[in-house]
Amino acid sequence: MLTSEAAKKETMNAAMTIGELARELRLNPKTIRYYEELGLIPRPSRTESGYRHYSRSEIERLRLILRAKLLGLSLAEIKELVDYAIDGRCGSLEKRLLALVETKLGEIERRMADLTVMRGELERYREDLAAKVESGEPTTKIAQEVCRCLEAAPARSA
Repeated sequence: MLTSEAAKKETMNAAMTIGELARELRLNPKTIRYYEELGLIPRPSRTESGYRHYSRSEIERLRLILRAKLLGLSLAEIKELVDYAIDGRCGSLEKRLLALVETKLGEIERRMADLTVMRGELERYREDLAAKVESGEPTTKIAQEVCRCLEAAPARSA
C-alpha cells in the first residue's frame, strides 16, 4: 500500500482528468476550461473517449496560476508570467514578478489610506447621529432629504 505522499507523487506523474484535477486543486472544471480559452494553460490531450487528460506540466502551470492569483495578480499579468516560465526566462519572470508585487503593495497602501479616512468619517457621522437621536434634535440633512423624497413618492397599493 502506498503512503499518502507516495500516492500523491504517483498521481502527479499520471495524467489527470478535468474532474480529478478540479478536486485536487479545489477548482471548478469551468475555471480550468476558461484558463484553456485564455491560453493560460494549453489545451490538454484527449483520450479516445474524449476526456481531457492533463499532464504534470499542465498541473504545475495551474499551481503557478493559483499562487499568482493569491498575490492579487490579474489574469493578464499571470499570463505574462506563465509565458516567461514556459520560455524558461526565469530571471525575467522574477524581475517582472517583483515589479508586480511592488505595484500591488502600493495599491494596497493607497486603499488602506482611503479606508482609514472613510472609517474616520463614518465614526464622526455615527457619533453625530447617535447624539441627535439621543437628544431628540432635528434630523440630519440627509435624513430630511430622504424623508422628503419618501413623502413625495406615490403611495403603493397593497
